[in-house]
Amino acid sequence: MSITCVSEFPCAPGKIDELIKIFHESLPLARGISGCEKIYFSISETDPNVAVTFEIWNSKIDHEKYLSQLTANGTLSDIQFCLSGFPKFNFFNNFNNF
Repeated sequence: MSITCVSEFPCAPGKIDELIKIFHESLPLARGISGCEKIYFSISETDPNVAVTFEIWNSKIDHEKYLSQLTANGTLSDIQFCLSGFPKFNFFNNFNNF
């Protein structure tokens, strides 16, 4: 069973363009990682300082490997620098029999 991770990034005022640039560079690489099915990046229409990713992975372990890569290459630090708080990660089990 695959999982969906919804990640919310509360961006600091004036940093959204920098955050978009980071994701613009990192998400095409993430889509090539084993276990990644899809990743979408969105900016809230009601709060332009909130970005969200919708990620579909084969497993939570695959997502954890991805986060480890982001930590190792410094991308997670770059993302955190753009934020006004910590990112929030929610995981959901995908049911394929509906």
